[in-house]
Amino acid sequence: MKFVKVIENIQSILDFKNWKHHPQFFKNEGLARVAIIAFVLGSIFSLHTGFLFLFCLDKMHIMKFGLVQILSPSRSILIFQWIEFVLAVCAFHLAEFFVTAIWNPSVLGAQSFLVNHSKAYTMAMLFSCAEFMIRFVFFSSRNSNFFSMLGLLLVVCGQFIRSLSMITCGESFNHHIQHQKKKSHKLVTDGVYQYLRHPSYFGFFYWSIGTQLLLGNYLSPIAYTIASWMFFNRRIPFEEQTLTKLFPKEYPIYMNKTWIGIPFMTSIAILYEKKKGIKEGK
Repeated sequence: MKFVKVIENIQSILDFKNWKHHPQFFKNEGLARVAIIAFVLGSIFSLHTGFLFLFCLDKMHIMKFGLVQILSPSRSILIFQWIEFVLAVCAFHLAEFFVTAIWNPSVLGAQSFLVNHSKAYTMAMLFSCAEFMIRFVFFSSRNSNFFSMLGLLLVVCGQFIRSLSMITCGESFNHHIQHQKKKSHKLVTDGVYQYLRHPSYFGFFYWSIGTQLLLGNYLSPIAYTIASWMFFNRRIPFEEQTLTKLFPKEYPIYMNKTWIGIPFMTSIAILYEKKKGIKEGK
């Protein structure tokens, strides 16, 4: 119960629930709310970039700061992985906001950072950080450079595809599923959407798993894979049903030409294939 209370308190802070009498902080569109989130993310990113720079200088014996000498070789590697992880997370949230600001400014707000994504996201982050700290203190020698490099590759590729999909979609992209068709809303089928019909989900799925491999965790990659898969396995069929209603002629055809890219993911495209087979007498 105490853990649940802690999560609720953290979520309350991220949602600015105690700022009801200050609209610029409480409202999603409030500039003060946007400023403070950007300041915190930017500060964390800058601080860890500085640590990374000093760490590399010390490691290459260009300048001595005593950072490497006080740590065992295994813990030095873990510190390096932690810095990469923090930079990846900060870059993701900042990219969400700035890509939205440039290519879809009409829906821009503090929520565009996605730092208050959900309780599940907050719990996952706390769990992964806790696992890393336990490993750092008690099991620092248990690490894999191969999986860490694989994680870095997934993070970079996942982030690239996620941001590229938002840029390609432009004003048709939204962090929330749209139930009504706006004037600017169109079915995007070019660019990365020629091959993936949910590239933003594809990118986030592999990015999230990659962060945990990059961090060197053992349990979190499995937990993140299961949690992300279950989330998208609910969200994707629902979104495809919504898009089929908004684009009844185009979307079923589009589904049959593209793929999701997440293993064993449920799609209503299968239902349309069955209906087509029945009509054709197959």
